[in-house]
Amino acid sequence: MTTSTENRKRFSIGGLVFVLLGVAVVSLVGVLLHHLSADPQKPLYATKSSQTISIDGKDYAKASAVLGVYPDKATAAEHGYKSNNKDWVQYGPSTHLVLPAHTYVTVTLHVYDSGEALNHAYFGKVVGTVGGTMNIDGTDVTNIPYDQVQHTFTLHGLPTSTQDPLFVNVPLPRVATDDKDNFLPTKDAGTNYKGHTVTFSFLTGGAGEYVWNCEYPCGDGTYRKFGAVMGQLGYMSGKVTVA
Repeated sequence: MTTSTENRKRFSIGGLVFVLLGVAVVSLVGVLLHHLSADPQKPLYATKSSQTISIDGKDYAKASAVLGVYPDKATAAEHGYKSNNKDWVQYGPSTHLVLPAHTYVTVTLHVYDSGEALNHAYFGKVVGTVGGTMNIDGTDVTNIPYDQVQHTFTLHGLPTSTQDPLFVNVPLPRVATDDKDNFLPTKDAGTNYKGHTVTFSFLTGGAGEYVWNCEYPCGDGTYRKFGAVMGQLGYMSGKVTVA
């Protein structure tokens, strides 16, 4: 009788220890995942305007955001952006954009990198913007040749019934280089003739969480140059919160 009682006690204690260890492991994994998914920079909030715009008979508030695309830390620093730790190509000052809902959002990108060819020509097309265009150094265009792209800003979300769909693809024009890979001056005064200024506008829907990434293969050799920098928050991919 005593032995049976002691065995039950041991079993109960063993079960409790097992449960506590399980809770500890789950908590540790949760903390680790939260750390890995945490923003490496502070979110960039779009600047709201007092102006409105009417599109298809509906009025929208206006907001705007300005970002840069830099080939390395030195270029980022040259343009006033304190970059991330690794000397990789990156967007800045943040890869997490916070945009107001039901708003006409205008994004301006100052882009300073070279490029080669896309893996798929589709991402050379402008998709999802108001009017189906973007503006490059003062000229409206609907696409860029697939082999003249430096990066893309491709915004999307998983299909779901809990938030509005949102898809935007904007290809960014490369800065030409000489035969020694030195950047050649551009005609864009907005970047001090060192890059291109790209502007585009799109409409947000209701509140939701989305992601964006670059579709130009500028990473390491993993999966057709889509490794390393391509999957890193704070560099060539990020989040968009519509609130």
